[in-house]
Amino acid sequence: MNLKENRLLRTAMLCLLYFAQGFPWGFVIYALIAIFIEGGFTRVETVLISSVAILPWSFKFLWAPLIDSIRWPSMGLRKPWIVLAQFGMAVTLLATDRIGAIGPLTPEATVKVSPWMSWFFSWIPDSDVVDGATSVSAIVFVSGVFFLHNCFASLQDVATDALAVDILEEEERGRVNGFMWASKLFGTAVGTYGGAVMIENYGMNATIQVQAAMVLVILAVVLMVTERPGEKRFPWSKGKTVSKQTAALRSPIVVMQELFRALALWTTAIGVLVAILYSVCQGVFINLAADTFVKVFDWTAIEYAKAQGSYGVCGEVIGALAGGFFCDRFGRRKMAFIGGLIVSGSLITFGLLHPYWLSDSFSPLWIIPLFKGAIAFQTVCLFSLFMKIAWTTAAATQFTLYMAVSNFGMYLGTQLNRLEWQQWQLFVLGGATALIPIVLIATMRPERVVARRLEDEKSRGIGS
Repeated sequence: MNLKENRLLRTAMLCLLYFAQGFPWGFVIYALIAIFIEGGFTRVETVLISSVAILPWSFKFLWAPLIDSIRWPSMGLRKPWIVLAQFGMAVTLLATDRIGAIGPLTPEATVKVSPWMSWFFSWIPDSDVVDGATSVSAIVFVSGVFFLHNCFASLQDVATDALAVDILEEEERGRVNGFMWASKLFGTAVGTYGGAVMIENYGMNATIQVQAAMVLVILAVVLMVTERPGEKRFPWSKGKTVSKQTAALRSPIVVMQELFRALALWTTAIGVLVAILYSVCQGVFINLAADTFVKVFDWTAIEYAKAQGSYGVCGEVIGALAGGFFCDRFGRRKMAFIGGLIVSGSLITFGLLHPYWLSDSFSPLWIIPLFKGAIAFQTVCLFSLFMKIAWTTAAATQFTLYMAVSNFGMYLGTQLNRLEWQQWQLFVLGGATALIPIVLIATMRPERVVARRLEDEKSRGIGS
């Protein structure tokens, strides 16, 4: 079984890998934050969880040169990195068995740690942990654990995106990107809704161990396939190098030179700003929505997590699938522009309706599927657009740069929750930030990048 020759298999594998990223993400970003807020933490305090969980995804750019430079071609260009990443994801989750002793996630809850481990937690912003400490607060412990987990998850994401760039045909990229994003959202639903139910019935420790088992199952599936016919399935299997794209080792300096050459065009350079700015509102929404629904609308954390894992994910799935279909049919740039308008309008409208929030006729639930659906729609369109404008031999690194800075934009958005503003004001602020990137999108000319790529390939004798 190989991915290059089997369209259905490569689609299914890419979707499975994105699913593996989704369920720990949903569990942390939606279920855990709401539980901590319900336990007595403030919105500002829970920014620690969201920012530390998101931060490794901002560093994805550091992984890309390694993946583009260090390879084991006989097992595939990307598969070895995916296997390594998934193993790390599973180990970090399995190592959190200590979480079972936390009990209620309240400001007073602590977890015992070895003195030599205190240095790891001491670097976490606002952790107040000193070297040699024998215990840390529950929120610091959870933040540290999922920081490590997301370091490996971000590595898998980079390798998976690079694999998609390698093996997907031009005409299927929009559609498959929609399927991939929908799969991640399904994983998010499992982590959010399923995680809430598991915590409610079996506790924190069992919930995390189940997630670790799911990662191991997906790892086993990855090991059973190859990227191209003739490659090794396992290190000890028979096989050979099939890909002729690059050598096993490649200088990172060459990769960076190619990246700078790629970003010398207006469209590719402005794409970096678009990637940062469009995701700021997502970071604002993460902590703000949990705080508003639990503190203002008096929802329980479990009710909020279930709403995010059901209505929210349904909205995202519809948005992702629609984005994949419409961007292939009507154009990536145009659909990303429309998605951004809906994102901005939904947040600003919800914020301006604050005088009616506590009235009997007002239902706040609509903001979750509408906002998240519009974000998914815009994200899929931008993913496809960024793939299209990744044009040099460092295409995987260029694409990963866009993904990395978009996560940094989300991180910046979480920091806006530290503002001592009322909830409705932050909703309006989040909506206003979503207007900036759509102006930049209108100035992009991806067809010029495609023409430049074809000229470049022709000059190197690759052909179209």
